[in-house]
Amino acid sequence: MASPNIKFIPPQMADPSKYTTRANRQGPLWLLLKDTCILISVLHYLPLVFWPLKSKNGDGEKKTSWASVRDIFVQGLLFIIETIILILFIPALVSLPGILFFAVSIACGLLIQLIAWPAQGPRLVQSNMNPETLKESGKHQDERWVFINGICTCSSGLQQNVDRLSLLFGRSVLGIHNQSVGMIGDVFECILQRCLSYKTMDVRVACEIVKGCLMDPEAKKVVLIGHSQGGIIVSMVLDQLFPELPNESMSKLEIYTFGSAASHFHNPPILPRTDATGSSPVDCIKYIEHYANEYDMVPRWGVLYATRALLTNRYAGAVFVHMGATGHMFIQHYLDRIFPVTGGTAKAHSGPAVKTNGLTGNGHVVQKNGDSTSHLVQPQSHRVEEAQDVEMGGSYLDGIPVVDEQASANRYNVNLDSLVKPKKHVAASISAKPTATTDGDAAAIMDGNAHRTGSFVVVKGIPSTQTQKYGGRTVRQISRLWLYLGGRSPPAEK
Repeated sequence: MASPNIKFIPPQMADPSKYTTRANRQGPLWLLLKDTCILISVLHYLPLVFWPLKSKNGDGEKKTSWASVRDIFVQGLLFIIETIILILFIPALVSLPGILFFAVSIACGLLIQLIAWPAQGPRLVQSNMNPETLKESGKHQDERWVFINGICTCSSGLQQNVDRLSLLFGRSVLGIHNQSVGMIGDVFECILQRCLSYKTMDVRVACEIVKGCLMDPEAKKVVLIGHSQGGIIVSMVLDQLFPELPNESMSKLEIYTFGSAASHFHNPPILPRTDATGSSPVDCIKYIEHYANEYDMVPRWGVLYATRALLTNRYAGAVFVHMGATGHMFIQHYLDRIFPVTGGTAKAHSGPAVKTNGLTGNGHVVQKNGDSTSHLVQPQSHRVEEAQDVEMGGSYLDGIPVVDEQASANRYNVNLDSLVKPKKHVAASISAKPTATTDGDAAAIMDGNAHRTGSFVVVKGIPSTQTQKYGGRTVRQISRLWLYLGGRSPPAEK
């Protein structure tokens, strides 16, 4: 079975002496200017956000319904109006009197909110579950699953997202609606959140919901999933809750993002309970994973840029990059590729499928939707034949990622002391072919050659051992999220 080309960026060390956040080094206006320039540098990937257009699964974002048609119309109208406003903004600022400009700006904002309102829906959405999924979720009453959507997602889209997550993982999923005001308005909101730490209503709601889950004595585990802008909101939730809650509560969290637009991810180190002399710090949250498509514009501005270019930036978690892959849609371009649902019947080398208690004999979870039966691919050790969607999912999880040695070594050997060094100091390159790269050089950064970020330099240090640790292992041997498929749970920790 052919394996997709996957690149793996190992997690950062739990070493606070090496990393900090951009906000601790640079002012908000400078960050806003840089983020805008970086975004402009990757805009040529915008058409690939929706590519491929055709979905092999009819239950993805392209599923036709009255709600989806309404949402597409609303998003299209908002894009046209916001583009016109953006073009006329500077001329209006220069020509109109101050009071009139202010009044026109308020009127434009109200018009956008009025157009967006029919597609926004409630702030909280609960997943719909068929009887078998409902039965499976009853086995996990001590878990809380929360999802935060990305940009341009209307209420019907959020419902599709949480329904698919519930179908995949056999849990009830609560969706926090990051309400959309159009593509341009959502991107502007992302910039404000990243650079000014602006807590929108979505962030405030998410903080309260996640905090309540973590403080619930009956909850032993809280799984937080974010897509696109949802990754920014998840990172802001962590920023808010780490100072407020004890480590015992925060350690309940597991975090998984897809196409994340976040520029940082906190995960402060703690000492083991033994507190023995010489014990190494470990991350408070044990499991953080980020999944990104190489030619998805959003993570090229977010997680991929942050982990490859901002070397002294704290970005906790392992990163799986699907090389050569395009698209940004949560179901169609991420879930369907990693955890596909197919209407076909799959066979394994161990023999034909036999249904037993909702599971087929070869490890496939069976979910019934009305009169039709769809088979959820449960990762397994043996090869899956037939059913093209099944084979694609197996090939991703069974693929052996290439460890991004350049990014790993650069992040490992970075020297935070450069914060206080004059800018004239020259980097001691760890690359055989040194390439001076600045924060704005997105092309070199995405090619994995960046090892210098402005005045913050990489210095020679202990060589990374990440290749030895992760090399030759499949995605399923490194990752954790797939262990929850079909209502299952990861093995109990010792």
